[in-house]
Amino acid sequence: MSQPEHHTVTDLTRHQLKVKRSVFIGTLAPAPHREAAEAQVEQVRREFPDATHHCFAYRIDGDTFRYYDDGEPSSTAGKPILSMLDKYRLVQCVLVVTRYFGGTKLGVGGLIQAYSRCAEETIQRANVQPLVHYHHFRVRFPYHFTRHIHHLVHKHGARIDASDYGDRVTAVIDVPEAVEKEFFSALTAIGAGQIQILDVSK
Repeated sequence: MSQPEHHTVTDLTRHQLKVKRSVFIGTLAPAPHREAAEAQVEQVRREFPDATHHCFAYRIDGDTFRYYDDGEPSSTAGKPILSMLDKYRLVQCVLVVTRYFGGTKLGVGGLIQAYSRCAEETIQRANVQPLVHYHHFRVRFPYHFTRHIHHLVHKHGARIDASDYGDRVTAVIDVPEAVEKEFFSALTAIGAGQIQILDVSK
């Protein structure tokens, strides 16, 4: 049986929760790599410099992840946040839960519940999309094919990363893995041998 597809988020989402006078602020953001995740954590710390805790978790892929309790009792904050990312099969994103302590201790069980709830409610408010895997192609073609290429790119949900304009156009095109064969069949059909696929990276 195949595994359910992974998902990611397209933009930053923020949600606030109050539990026994403590305020929890969830910040969920895209993070295509570890450096982006760590940078987002630092950004949240700068936004809320007087907060008591900035607990977080991120998962980039199956092997690249981290969670951090930031002074809360071990496994009461970061791990529950990561569990929520995994529950919704989210990758390439980071979730920070900032806490302003309200004077009432929540206990281990209460902390796990509060961090889990804030994380889940933040995820539920986010713009979650299936994770699209792209293959990257460098394609060279005469100028008069430009309009046709752009039409195919739009039709197949592909994207042009970069273009170089010399005697011919050389473009780096990212094509969703799921429509790769269909895209290149259409490209071959309109190209009549004049469109070159120079190299491929996956």
